[in-house]
Amino acid sequence: METTRKIFSLTQLNTALERHFMAEFGAKNYWVTAELAQVNFKSGSMYLELVDSVNGTKTAQFTAHMWAPNVQLVKSKVGDDFSAMMKIGNKILMLVKLEYHKIYGLKLNVVDIDPSYAYGEMEREKQFTIERLKDEGIFARQKELKLPILAKRIALIGSPKTSGFRDFCDTLLHNTAYRNFKLKYFQSSVQGDAAVSELIQAITDAQDYDVDCIVVVRGGGSKMDLHVFNQYELCKTICESRIPVITGIGHETDEVVADMVAYQKTITPTACAKHLYMRIYSFMKDLNEVFQDVKSSAFFQLSNAMELFQHYNNYLVLHAREMLNEAQNSLQRRSHDVQSGLMRMIAHERMELELHLDRSASFSLHVLKREYETELHSRIERIQWLAQGKIDTALVEVKNLEDLLVVLNPEKLLKSGYTISTIDDEDILHYAGDFIGKELKTLSEGLLLTSKITHVKNEKNEG
Repeated sequence: METTRKIFSLTQLNTALERHFMAEFGAKNYWVTAELAQVNFKSGSMYLELVDSVNGTKTAQFTAHMWAPNVQLVKSKVGDDFSAMMKIGNKILMLVKLEYHKIYGLKLNVVDIDPSYAYGEMEREKQFTIERLKDEGIFARQKELKLPILAKRIALIGSPKTSGFRDFCDTLLHNTAYRNFKLKYFQSSVQGDAAVSELIQAITDAQDYDVDCIVVVRGGGSKMDLHVFNQYELCKTICESRIPVITGIGHETDEVVADMVAYQKTITPTACAKHLYMRIYSFMKDLNEVFQDVKSSAFFQLSNAMELFQHYNNYLVLHAREMLNEAQNSLQRRSHDVQSGLMRMIAHERMELELHLDRSASFSLHVLKREYETELHSRIERIQWLAQGKIDTALVEVKNLEDLLVVLNPEKLLKSGYTISTIDDEDILHYAGDFIGKELKTLSEGLLLTSKITHVKNEKNEG
């Protein structure tokens, strides 16, 4: 027997499903956790793609929407954290309604969002980062570094467009305590999806430069915005930096992991700049106080030394005078003794000398008498004979010279017809100057001729 088929139109089926879902689920709301796979905004409403997974394997997927009134309600409750909370990859706790529409099918209508769940997820991630860094033994590595007292060369990491970045620069370079800093800028975003990778790259690049410290600044932000600084890879990079890292992220209540692992944390970029210049200023102040103490101590010791020196000087002058007087008296006594001894020696030597003189005189008279008697007479005769011979020889030489003078007498030569010519009273044969224009004086017997030389002829050269 053939059964009668009951046939429904698609509209009837979907209408029946719609009545069933609205009857069974429409009056109830459900708290559901899911990960955001897609987030789109349109006309104030949000359209979401939700997923769930176990051990990395997707186990569920659903589309959802959140109408504009509910979006505004959640924004007013969450505040600045809303945008950060609704990023792809975040896991959230939502209050949803199941809705089935005969045309659009089954959807989730997000009525509300509980931010405490997202905060809890952030806190769990933060604790995970802390525990992992501690397990790796690098959590406190920055604290083992040494920051120079005069930390003047600074690698500054941040976004130049932010107020925190500008506040740091203005405070550091325009304070009245110390301003001789050198900044090397490394631009990086401090929020958003690219912030972690850019911050890691900036910290890595900064270590290639000769800087004393690395400063990371951000001008505050919401709890969700600051979650960037809880990320494991960024915090690990800070831990492993060989250069001290100082943070000025701009918050006073919630401490991020980057603050915990940094060499030094400050609450704001302004406080960070103040910490750097006050550190140097305090050192200079302490150094000046020590210098003043040293100078005062030196003056005190110098004053004591001068007093002691004056005391010893007076003592030495007095003692030196006493020693000098004693030495002078001793010298006078010795001088008197020397003079007395010398007079006695002179008198004794004089007596000895007179005795030797008497003996020498007697001996000399005896020798002279003997010489006179034996040799003196013969020597006198010999001297007389030799003297006569010398006289005769000299007379002959004188006679020869007289004859030669007669022969060489100029008057005799002039009478014989010879003449004597001179220039400037010098014999012409010995004159070495220029002849032309000179006066030539010619002497003959009874005449002195004066003439002017106009021409000279060399007979030897022509011959």
